[in-house]
Amino acid sequence: MNRYKAYIVDDESDNVDLLKYLLKKYCLNIEIIGESNTFQDCINDLNTLNPEILFLDIKLNDKNAFDILDVINSSESEIIFVTAYQEFALKAFKYNAIDYVLKPISIEDLIVAVNKAILRIEEKKIFENQILNNFPSSKSNSSSILTISSLDKIEIIKKSDILFCKSDGRYTTFYLTDKTEILACKNIGEFEILLNDDIFFRIHNSYIINVSHVKNINKKVGYYCEMINGAFLPIAKRRYQSFSDFLNLLKN
Repeated sequence: MNRYKAYIVDDESDNVDLLKYLLKKYCLNIEIIGESNTFQDCINDLNTLNPEILFLDIKLNDKNAFDILDVINSSESEIIFVTAYQEFALKAFKYNAIDYVLKPISIEDLIVAVNKAILRIEEKKIFENQILNNFPSSKSNSSSILTISSLDKIEIIKKSDILFCKSDGRYTTFYLTDKTEILACKNIGEFEILLNDDIFFRIHNSYIINVSHVKNINKKVGYYCEMINGAFLPIAKRRYQSFSDFLNLLKN
């Protein structure tokens, strides 16, 4: 039986103990690797433990679960909210939660949520294996394709079809040549590594562009890249010289 690593965040010890009891009794393939009831302890643990499933209460003393998700990389964790606050459900799913279990906890709801998380974990593993088998260089910077995990699926796109990427907090939005927009569940810094080749450049903290789709560089008021779709993207002042050097290298 496969075991799946889980972490629990709740500011009430009784709630943590109850959830641990229910998981151990009814979800035998869940291995609880940690727990916390304060924001800082949670952040410290999650940056090193990398759980596959994260159980979060909404309220956490003077913070909340969304404060946690804003500062950690949770793209590899399936998020299950376990809370008494029904009104945050919509916002929770915008943070890519797999399920939302209301307190008092229904055993059936908990089992369903855990099974949904496990299914998604296994689907990701199968997909990643298929990618490795069919596209052995897909994780290489020199690959011509990029895999993007969005809110509801994993997409494979050609790098040449990317106009630019825009940071959206812990997410990244991809703008493609066919006018498609894809919201990816990783921050732009992770994609900067994957797009580290001779056609992409991070011109700003919020933007990575495909230089082959730049129409011109506007220098009248600050520095802006005009893209072929009409978008004007700012070039950070401190990045302009390195961007200019990058373009000169491409000419040679």
